[in-house]
Amino acid sequence: MARVVLLIFALFMLLTVLRGLRIFLQAVRRRPGSSEGPRGRVAREEDMIRDPVCGTWIDRRLALPARSGGSTVAVCSEACRKSLGAAG
Repeated sequence: MARVVLLIFALFMLLTVLRGLRIFLQAVRRRPGSSEGPRGRVAREEDMIRDPVCGTWIDRRLALPARSGGSTVAVCSEACRKSLGAAG
């Protein structure tokens, strides 16, 4: 009986170590400074759009909608949205 308990404990410890190793390797593979978007997905170049007010490149999914001359454009921040509204 003691051997069975010891075997179960050893398997539990092995799985815990493997899980920790997997988490560590995932963290190492992510490069600091990468343009990582929501849910850990890295933004690709075609996902990026340029703010027409300040010229900042932003992830399309994070952009704020703003009205400009009857059409909707994407801006990077509330300040740019207000600036666009004041200009239009």
